[in-house]
Amino acid sequence: MSKSDSYSRRVVQASALVIAASVAGFAPANAGSSADTDSYMAGDFHNHTTCTDGTTSLETMITKSINTFDLDWMAQSGHGGSYTRDCRYDDPEGDSSKTGSGKLWEQTIGAAAIKGDVVNSTSYSPDGLPHRAMWRWQMLQEYVYPEVSRMSKKLRNPMLYVGLETNSPGHEHVSSTVLGAQRAWDWNGKTGNVDALAEFEYRFDRSDTDMSGPGGTPGVANSGIWKGKVANASGTGQGTANHNNKAVPSVAWMQANYPLQSYFVPAHVERAGVFDPNGNRGFNVEHFRDFNNAGPTVAVGFETMPGHQASANRGEYRKNFGGAGIDSAGVTTYGGVGIYGAKIGGLWDAMLGEGRNFFFYASSDWHNRGAFSPYVRESTQDFYPGEYQKLYIPRPSSRSVLLRPQYIVDSVRAGNSFSVSGDLISGELSYKAEIVEECDNKNKKSCNKATTVAKMGETLVVPRGKSVRITLTVQDTDKANNSPYKFNNPSLLQVGIKQPLNKPKLDHVDFIRGEVTGVIAPTDPKYTDPTNSTAAIYATFDGSKWTKQGQKRTMSFVIPNVQSNQYIRARGTNLPRSTPLETDAQGNPLADLDPTAVTDAKNTIPCTDKACPAHMQVLNGQKISSYDVAAWADLWFYTNPIFIRVSDQPKLLVEKNAELAQQLAKN
Repeated sequence: MSKSDSYSRRVVQASALVIAASVAGFAPANAGSSADTDSYMAGDFHNHTTCTDGTTSLETMITKSINTFDLDWMAQSGHGGSYTRDCRYDDPEGDSSKTGSGKLWEQTIGAAAIKGDVVNSTSYSPDGLPHRAMWRWQMLQEYVYPEVSRMSKKLRNPMLYVGLETNSPGHEHVSSTVLGAQRAWDWNGKTGNVDALAEFEYRFDRSDTDMSGPGGTPGVANSGIWKGKVANASGTGQGTANHNNKAVPSVAWMQANYPLQSYFVPAHVERAGVFDPNGNRGFNVEHFRDFNNAGPTVAVGFETMPGHQASANRGEYRKNFGGAGIDSAGVTTYGGVGIYGAKIGGLWDAMLGEGRNFFFYASSDWHNRGAFSPYVRESTQDFYPGEYQKLYIPRPSSRSVLLRPQYIVDSVRAGNSFSVSGDLISGELSYKAEIVEECDNKNKKSCNKATTVAKMGETLVVPRGKSVRITLTVQDTDKANNSPYKFNNPSLLQVGIKQPLNKPKLDHVDFIRGEVTGVIAPTDPKYTDPTNSTAAIYATFDGSKWTKQGQKRTMSFVIPNVQSNQYIRARGTNLPRSTPLETDAQGNPLADLDPTAVTDAKNTIPCTDKACPAHMQVLNGQKISSYDVAAWADLWFYTNPIFIRVSDQPKLLVEKNAELAQQLAKN
């Protein structure tokens, strides 16, 4: 049986190619589940091909991600703007047709077929000369969407669609989609179109400076079918102006036109540093609040578990990222997660402390293997979608509606999702909150009532003074992950643990609890405050505390006498507390240091096994844990939160926005 046939059979058996028509964006996730876990599907919505700045074609990337790394769903994204290469071809050397298989649009379709205002670029030039570039809106309409549709049919996978990593005005990058009439999954001739996403790219991508657009006369502004494009601001104050005049309106445009068919998820949000009011980089907490206010069913979270995990600067986070002394926010990642998500009491907790529907996502951000060919497994830069990081959404159970990309968008919006690096845990997971009196008595049937159980992204409404039981069950898989290395984890060897890099084990899980104190108004001085002082580790479980049944690990505890609104989220890792250079005494991740910048051996983790690969960084003649080895050594998972509201208190914003989605669906 081929991999593609295997995929189709797996999907049919698990969910009969159907989904729940959940208008609020949440569908029950118990198809194919055991009694104590739900089943989730792995995917990725941020990656790149030769259409933009990647090294592999659309077909190569999609096939590899699904057939080799077992993704169930994915969006093909990529930057907005203009680019020279035809992404129906691989370009592993990154120089178009000079030494490899890459092709320029000029070579495959001819310059005359390229629409919009004329623009030339030397990017990926085989001869060093400028060549005609194609605007991304045309690429999406005429090449990316047809190719994704072809791959959907070839792989018999109805869960492929087109996304976009837009260059957000005033900021850096945002993972987004607008489904519109996309029907890549329809294999009976009704191919649909990607016009809605193309229009979004044309109107709002900072790097798309085309003013004529489709059907227009090149060089004549607003002569095409999409009228009224707002030009980028420049000069002093451009960051603030572009945020207010283009970035926030881009979210409002999605909300007004495609409120249930789109998402707006800022990517690698710490990488470019804090927001620069006079430039186009960075995000602060007030910008996330602005986005969520403008798009309550659209701007629903951020990517703070970034791609580029095999880079020497993990996630590409580093000092002087943007030049002129500009550092990434937090300077580095922490266990592969940016400081906005990794720091307890930091920015993410500040957003959750308002009761906002603002969730945590991971992505691959696949481009290339760095020093290696994209056809091998070693890497000094990126991992393929699904190879290292996975974003899990519920595997649906209802048999009412066929599986479609709309279900992915609904799941992203709902927050019933979790993110994992290195396959630390599998897609079998259950995370729930229950009122103790109703679920800890002899009448177990009452535990199944929707009003008494909440899962990730949902809110449990609790009578004042009642107690709540939190239960998390994960599966600590005994299967090898995708690491090409079988030698013992060098980080764990520091503390006397021998564990192969390709067979990680969960060491402990932390539950982080914080108070929900209400939405902060834009006029409030606290609107720019990225902290939540109430957030703290509430409970920790390891092998001495959790219940073990086969590969399943179950953790359960009670929050007694609930008197205030709150949320609780979970994270887990393969690293014990106080692992040198990896975790502190509480188990918090430490800064991921750049081994190429370290001069003191005390600040490195040695790799002493004979199998340690030759490409690792060397200091004083000793190989040190770096690049892909460092990534495979340091693994985490993060769940999204469950909210708890005291019944005599007003509804939280997360509840109101879910109800808004319900109402929009009815209308």
